[in-house]
Amino acid sequence: MQQYHIYTARDFALDEDFQQWVLKPDVKNNYQWETWLKQHPEKQKVVDDAIILVKSVRFRDYQLSGEQKDQLWDAIWDDIATDELPVQTMPQKSRLHRLFSWKYAAAALLAILLGTLWITHENKQFQALTLSTSAAPGETKRLLLPDSSEVVLNAGSRLVYAQKNALLREVWLDGEAWFHVHHTKGNTKFIVHTYDRLSVEVLGTQFNVSNFGNKIAVTLQQGSIRLHITEQQSQHETQLYLQPGEMLRYNKQDGEYTKSRTDVTKIVAWTHGQLMMDEYTVADAIQFMQQVFDKQVSVKDTKMLRYRVSGSMPIVYNADTMLIQFEKAFGVHFYKH
Repeated sequence: MQQYHIYTARDFALDEDFQQWVLKPDVKNNYQWETWLKQHPEKQKVVDDAIILVKSVRFRDYQLSGEQKDQLWDAIWDDIATDELPVQTMPQKSRLHRLFSWKYAAAALLAILLGTLWITHENKQFQALTLSTSAAPGETKRLLLPDSSEVVLNAGSRLVYAQKNALLREVWLDGEAWFHVHHTKGNTKFIVHTYDRLSVEVLGTQFNVSNFGNKIAVTLQQGSIRLHITEQQSQHETQLYLQPGEMLRYNKQDGEYTKSRTDVTKIVAWTHGQLMMDEYTVADAIQFMQQVFDKQVSVKDTKMLRYRVSGSMPIVYNADTMLIQFEKAFGVHFYKH
C-alpha cells in the first residue's frame, strides 16, 4: 500500500482506494485496510475522521413545502443562475424576483442527492452544479465540497455551494463555518457570500466566518483573503486584505467595521469541540444557547448578564448538559422558555 502512515484525514478522504473501501467495501479491500490498521493502530483516529469526511458528501433529504421550494428556487436562481445552468436537477423558473436576505433564501435548504461521489478529477469535463446542506441545532457537520475544499459547519448554520463555470466557486453562508479551501491549478476564485454586503474572496487558505444576528466576523488562520464590503449609502465597494491572525468585525445595522489582531486558536476552537472563554459574559452564554441549540434562556436579574469568566470548557452537543456547565461556570441559574 502507499505511504498511508504519513496521511492526514484529508489525504485519506481524497484517496480513490480509500473512497472505494468506505463506499463500496468488499472482501479484498476490507482485508487490505483492516490488515493495514492492525499494523498502524496509531492511525485509527485519523482513518475514522477520514471516513466521516467521505460519507459526509451524501446529504440527507429535506422535506419542503411548496411555498418554501418556490422561495428557495427564486432566490438561488436569481442570485446564482443569472445565466442558464446545465444542471439537470435544477428546474426552470418562470418568475424571478430578488430575495436578497438569507432569511428567505435559506428558510429551508434543498439537499440535492448525488448518485456519485462529489470528489471529481480536474481532467474531467466541467459540469455546473448547485448543492446545499445545513447543520441542525445541537450538531456540527464536517464535509468536503465538490472542489475538495474542507468545511466544518457549526450548529444551526446553512450553506449553499455553486459553481456555474470553471473560473469561479461560490458559497452562501448563514451561520458559522471554518474553511480549508483547496487551491486549484487554474487559480479558481473561491468567494464566500454572507448576504449582508460583505463577501470573502479566497485564493487558497484556512479561515473562519461567523454570520449570526447583526454581526459578521471573518478570521484568517492561514493564507490570504480579500474582503469586499459594499457601503450602505453610496454603494461604493471597499476592498480590504487580511493577514493570518487578523479579524474583521462588521456590523450589519450601520455598516461599520473594524480590523484587529486576534488569537485565532480561540476563534476556531469550536471546530475541535472546545469553547474558549475570554472575559465571557452570561449574555454571551445566552447567545451561545440560542445559536447552537435554538434555545431561549434567561436569568432572573439582568445585572447577572455582565458576569464574566475566562477559561475553556468542552462543547457538549446536548442543550441541558451545556446549560448545566454554564450554570457551574457563572454560579447562576438559567431559566428556559
